[in-house]
Amino acid sequence: MKKFLLLMVIVLVFFTVDHPMIKEHRDTLLGEGMSVLGETSQLQHSMAAKVARSEIERQLSLSESEHEYIQEALLTNKKLDEFYIRYCEREELNLYFYEDRLAVICDIVQSSLQDKK
Repeated sequence: MKKFLLLMVIVLVFFTVDHPMIKEHRDTLLGEGMSVLGETSQLQHSMAAKVARSEIERQLSLSESEHEYIQEALLTNKKLDEFYIRYCEREELNLYFYEDRLAVICDIVQSSLQDKK
């Protein structure tokens, strides 16, 4: 019981004392913890986007810039929805894909969105 109380005191001191030596380590630890939590949350909620990206890469041969664009544009399910509305429904100009290749991507994105629901 004494060890537990001592541990609790140390944890409380770690999070409440604003000494520069402690603050640096606390900020580093909290930053790493928040980034891990953010990545975990993003992975759980972006399965449709992940499926769409892998299917696009399987069906189309992409250049390096196209690959980077797809990775960024379809990073999350929200971005997947935005991509579909912007380029597939509204038919806005996409600087990387057009005509047949864009139609293939739109089909893949649409099927991923339907599978998500």
